[in-house]
Amino acid sequence: MLYSSFLNAGTIVLGSLLGILLSKFFAKSKRLKKLPDALMKAISLCVIFIGVKGAFDSNNFIIVLISLVVGTTIGSLIKIDSLLKRFGDFIERKLITKKSKGYDDPNKPITASTDDDEQKSFSRAFVTTALTCCVGAMAITGSLNAGISGDHSLLITKSLLDLITAFVYASAFGAGAILAAVPVLLYQGTITLFAGALSGILTSSINEISAVGSIIILGLGLNMLGATKIKVANMLPAVVLPVLLCAIPIFN
Repeated sequence: MLYSSFLNAGTIVLGSLLGILLSKFFAKSKRLKKLPDALMKAISLCVIFIGVKGAFDSNNFIIVLISLVVGTTIGSLIKIDSLLKRFGDFIERKLITKKSKGYDDPNKPITASTDDDEQKSFSRAFVTTALTCCVGAMAITGSLNAGISGDHSLLITKSLLDLITAFVYASAFGAGAILAAVPVLLYQGTITLFAGALSGILTSSINEISAVGSIIILGLGLNMLGATKIKVANMLPAVVLPVLLCAIPIFN
């Protein structure tokens, strides 16, 4: 039942590893040195397109608006963006060996980058990849289909898309993209396992969930292009709020 979720997580790992390996090759070639940046811009435009297209899925924009306002408020108070970045930095410190030479501050965070901390950031790679691969209708609908009818086709298609996404993000941002496989597996696997119980709840709100997720993805795409600096992760609670709002008679 969960093989498509494991497949999706595996393609993220594979795409990330390929991106990491080839990024070194890109860096040594004058012609290909700027290729990761060019690919990132291309993916960013695709992400923006997906966000704009999905935002029109809503049947009740009031639910989308309330979900985003309340969800972003909750996320900002909890500081989800900071928590995810701190988690990424924590994993990075555990994975990267500390070099005694020139290292005299035990509290100084170790970064994956040697040239540009803004461009090559472990936590940024993790957060960006995880958000892109988790937030969206394909993850929810595909997981429901896999759990209810055994139809894994949508998640298999998503897996191929995520392989390309992870490859580009890993080549542009760094190794943190690999870590995104964990939340994708947990998120999609949980929905698949409880698909029977969740189907009735999510079916009535899937369009609004898709619209909210798409707007979050739109913000992510704009961030990737450098047009904005939205703390997209703080908006994540908004994704679950349509489920609650759709259960209120006034919104039906």
